[in-house]
Amino acid sequence: MATQEKNVTQIQDDIPGSEIEDFSVQEFLSPSQINALLEVQDVDEIQRLMEGFLNVQDPETNLKEGVLVDYYVSGFCWGKDRSFNLQQLRGLMGLLHLLMENVQDKRMPLEENILELARSLTGIGHSPLKNEGRLAYFNVDQAKDIINYFKISLFQHYRLYECMFTVPREQMVIGAEQIVEIAKPAEAPFPVPLEEGIPCEMYAKYLAPPVQREDIASVEAEINEKLRVQQEAFASKIENLQKP
Repeated sequence: MATQEKNVTQIQDDIPGSEIEDFSVQEFLSPSQINALLEVQDVDEIQRLMEGFLNVQDPETNLKEGVLVDYYVSGFCWGKDRSFNLQQLRGLMGLLHLLMENVQDKRMPLEENILELARSLTGIGHSPLKNEGRLAYFNVDQAKDIINYFKISLFQHYRLYECMFTVPREQMVIGAEQIVEIAKPAEAPFPVPLEEGIPCEMYAKYLAPPVQREDIASVEAEINEKLRVQQEAFASKIENLQKP
């Protein structure tokens, strides 16, 4: 991407003056929407509001919707962290929308989209810009920050965005809900009596096979004998280790 990632200020010199005058960044979010985003501090809440503004339906499982929400939320938070005012945030969001629309709808190559960014910022700090859509409310340092932000965000991952909007993907099932019935824990011998049958108390009293005390005593004796043998073997090993 070295040949395509030219310095934006170098590309600006190649833009005809007529194109600069005709170019404008359209409004993407209204002042009330920007204020609503500024009033919340939690990123999750900003994301929820942005999902509503973008009118997305399923950003958790839809890749395109999820990426777009993340793209705009990240851009807004970046501008907010740099203390952009309301007008500047509106301009930034409009610029984010313009460059993403160039990828999504116009299938614009990277170098042409860089040219769009250069065209939108041309003239800042040098001459008064009269068009309503111009970004004259940014200063030169802010314009440089915006250029650097797009270099490390949209432009650096441009091929991935292009693939997302052009390459079809197979629909995958990433979740499914199944209802499984399991047997309830039983205090009586399994299986427990059916619900339409007799109560557990009657089953235990009259039907359950009796527990043979002799069998229990035999099992206990067998366990004790095994423990005794193991203890003797262990004691013998210790005694052999203690011998000189």
